[in-house]
Amino acid sequence: MNLARRGLLAAPLILTAPAARAAWPDKPIRIVVTFPAGTQTDILTRLYAPGLAQRLGQPVVVDNRGGGQGVIGIRAVLGAPADGHTLLMIGVSTGASAPHMIKDLPYHPLRDLVPIGMVAEAPYLLICDPRLPVRSAAELFAYAKARPGQLSFGHGAPSRHVVGALMANIAGFEALEVAYRGQPEATNECAAGRISYTIADLGEALVQAREGRVRALAVTTAARSSLAPDIPALSETLSGFNLSVWFMLGAKAGVPDEVISRVNAALQEVLAEPGLAQQLAVQGLEIRKIAPEALKSFMAAEVENWGNIISRLNLQPS
Repeated sequence: MNLARRGLLAAPLILTAPAARAAWPDKPIRIVVTFPAGTQTDILTRLYAPGLAQRLGQPVVVDNRGGGQGVIGIRAVLGAPADGHTLLMIGVSTGASAPHMIKDLPYHPLRDLVPIGMVAEAPYLLICDPRLPVRSAAELFAYAKARPGQLSFGHGAPSRHVVGALMANIAGFEALEVAYRGQPEATNECAAGRISYTIADLGEALVQAREGRVRALAVTTAARSSLAPDIPALSETLSGFNLSVWFMLGAKAGVPDEVISRVNAALQEVLAEPGLAQQLAVQGLEIRKIAPEALKSFMAAEVENWGNIISRLNLQPS
C-alpha cells in the first residue's frame, strides 16, 4: 500500500476523533450568593473573589440572588451547566438547616451540591433593642419570661431562626417570630425598635453596637470570640450552647473533579494572602480550613446536627 493510500484510510479516524475538552476556565466565573448585597455572605465573597480571579485567569462575578430563604439562588445554580463556571457560596442555612426548615425544598445539599473549600466561620451575635432595660443575656431572658409572648424576635435566614428558637427553648420563654429577607434588614429593624432582639452577624452588629444603635449581649459559641473578647459567650448563661455560622465555596454536583481541585487550590492560596485575615476580622469572620477530603463528611454532620436540633424544637417546615 502506498503512502497516499494509507493517508486516505487514516483520514476518517482523525476527523471522527472526539474534540479535546476546552481549557477551563474559558469564560468569566460566576459565584452565586443566595442573600442580598450587604449581607455577611456577600461581603465575604467580594473580599476573596478578586484573588480567585487573579489565580484562575478569568473575571469572577458575584451574582446576588436573594430571596426565598436561599432557594432562588440555589435554583439559579442548579439550572446552570455543571462546567465549573457557576459556583455557589454555601452557608449553614442553605447547606445544613434548609432541608429541615423549608417545605418542599427543591434540592438537598448532600445530593445536589458539592463542596469545594471552606472559607470562614463566625459566631452569631445576640443583640437587642437598646431601649429595653436589659444589659445581658440573662436579663433579656428574665425580662421575656415576665412578659410571655410580648417580645419579638426577628431573623434573616433559617439557621438564625433555629438559633433563636433553641435559645428561647433552653432559657424558657416565648417570643413572636418575624422573618426578614436578609439579616441586615432584621438588624436595622432591631435598631429602630420594631423588634426586640435578633441573632445578627458579628461584624455588622458590632459596628452598630459601638454606635449605640443596638446592644450586644452574647456570642453564640462555647467560648468568647477573639474578635470581641469583651462580649460574653451565651454558654456562660446557657451551659453548653454552641452554634456558629460557616461559609464554604461550592458548586452544582457533577462539576468535574479536576475543576474542583483547581478551584480549591486557588482558594487556599487566596486565604493565605497577607491581609485577608484582617479584612475578614473587620466583618467578624475568621478563616477556617478543612481538608478537601473531609468537606463532604463535614456537611453531612452539619445536616444531621441541625436536623436533630430542629426535631428537638419541633419546628415545622414552612
